[in-house]
Amino acid sequence: MFKGLFFFIKQGWKYDKRYILWRVLYQFVNSMIPVAAALAPKYIIDELMGEARPERLVLYVGILAGYTFAAGALSVFFSMDGFTRRCRVAAEFDSERHRRLARADLERLEDPDFLDMQEKAKKFLYSDWHGFGYLLDSALNIVGQVFTLLGVAAIIATLDIRVVLIFVALTGVGTFFEGRAKEKAAQLTEQVSADQRGWMYYSGLFDNAAYAKEIRLNAIGDWLLKRERKYFTRVIQNLKQQNDGFIRSGLIGSACTLLQQCAAYAWLIVRTGQGAISVGSFTMYVSAVTTFASALRTVLDNLTEIRVYDRFYDRLDEYLSVPARLRGDGGDGDGDGQNDRRACGSSRKGGRACGSSQQSGRADSQGGSLGKERKKQRAVLQGEHVIEFQNVSFRYAGSSTWALRNVSLTLKPGMKLAVVGENGAGKTTFVKLLTRLYDPTEGEILMDGVPVREYDYDSYMEVFSAVFQDYRLFSFSLEENVALARPEDAGRVENALRRVGFGEKLDSLPKGIHTEVYKNFDETGFEPSGGEGQRIALARALYKDAPVVVLDEPTAALDPRAEFELYRHFDELTEGKTAVYISHRLSSTRFCDEIAVFAGGRIVERGTHEELMRRQGRYAELFEMQAQFYV
Repeated sequence: MFKGLFFFIKQGWKYDKRYILWRVLYQFVNSMIPVAAALAPKYIIDELMGEARPERLVLYVGILAGYTFAAGALSVFFSMDGFTRRCRVAAEFDSERHRRLARADLERLEDPDFLDMQEKAKKFLYSDWHGFGYLLDSALNIVGQVFTLLGVAAIIATLDIRVVLIFVALTGVGTFFEGRAKEKAAQLTEQVSADQRGWMYYSGLFDNAAYAKEIRLNAIGDWLLKRERKYFTRVIQNLKQQNDGFIRSGLIGSACTLLQQCAAYAWLIVRTGQGAISVGSFTMYVSAVTTFASALRTVLDNLTEIRVYDRFYDRLDEYLSVPARLRGDGGDGDGDGQNDRRACGSSRKGGRACGSSQQSGRADSQGGSLGKERKKQRAVLQGEHVIEFQNVSFRYAGSSTWALRNVSLTLKPGMKLAVVGENGAGKTTFVKLLTRLYDPTEGEILMDGVPVREYDYDSYMEVFSAVFQDYRLFSFSLEENVALARPEDAGRVENALRRVGFGEKLDSLPKGIHTEVYKNFDETGFEPSGGEGQRIALARALYKDAPVVVLDEPTAALDPRAEFELYRHFDELTEGKTAVYISHRLSSTRFCDEIAVFAGGRIVERGTHEELMRRQGRYAELFEMQAQFYV
């Protein structure tokens, strides 16, 4: 029941010990205020009804005022400083989650089941609508209320212990029904995760400038709103079901509270009328029984909250246990992939969720664990490399169609390979396997005779400079966009930009390479055109200076002159490097040493441009189809 609570305490203590300490002290200080508020009036009223000694009245009022002031000041300090620390701990939680996402296999991020799992995990971290740390606050609130209960129970017990037992019983009845309502609400919340994700997706479209032109030019604003409404209507209906349950349980709880108050006042009035208690004691007992009922209900309510939100911890545990197999992380480290199957469940499309069904047993057996020491892997040596595909096949998760089938090919140092074919032929999938964004379903990829899965993942990634057709620029400076996390060398950055034809634009920027890309954080930033963005991405690949360059449609957004210049200087840009070049424009393949023609996920032809034209096969057919538009 307390797994989630212990997780929060452990992680909160790890990130900021005072956050936990301050929350405990805050609850303790506040828990004593109701006890003092119940005790003080008794002594003041009894003194007024008795001897009315001024020095005693001043003493009692002074003690109450002094304690109230001290408790209030400490409460404000622990609350405000604690809030700052809470934000820091929340940021650390977010950083850890983002760190895991950055390491996650790409196929995970493309799988709806993994995304739903992630949504449920976030509900635990941020406690649905309540904000980060709500579960921990609930637990610490119990601690504070227990102190309050002990104090006021001691007061009530001096009157009649049966009153305490009646209050406990009535509070228990109300809390039982409220607990059932919260349990049902938690079940409903889990069911609506996919709809919440859909709602957030459509809501985000209207905030994203990248979609603004499409929305306006196609007048699809109302159409998108209708699709958004479909999702948020289901979410609202789900919330209504939850609230209906809370209303019913609330009525029962209110009835129990009414019985408590009536019983307490009736008992106290009778006892006061009989002369068994003084007027001051009457005031004290009224305050005590009211505080007792409130504190006990709070304790039971928070215990229910902890029990309910513990179910979301199971989702978080699943989420954090999904292994990053490509990096050699094996979830719980059971060595047989069982944890992966537990975490991912079954795909709604019939295959294993999270893409795991497509990987060979080798990948599941790598061991290691997220957050634990990984299996030691080889470091990639600097220099030139031979990369070989041996009968490689691959299909995406949940798909029965092979994206690649029985592909065998060797990339030798300095080789320039063009990969061509129609859409869906398998070209981009080939590159994703080459750069190890995925592992093969069947077959093997070797580098220098060693299976690539035996190399350290990050070390292997340093072998490649890649520009994909769906490249992304960041709201950083131009220099940072080119260098990324690598040490920044202004001279090299500028040189890379000029080599890819960005020099004229660079000279026009107000801050040169220090100009911000986009205007998110600086109004003097610039919005690159498609061609300019592609040049920046190319400069990034040159700056990395890796031994293998992968260019996926690198001229798609360039004008004919810029494309011609890039082709003319291609050998210069990739001098001394192995290059893999994907393009639909077959005229651009002439400068390559070899051309691999893909169709239906297979390599159907290989050779130089001249050799393939002489064969009059698939390549020649595609080339002549394109050539007739230029004749």
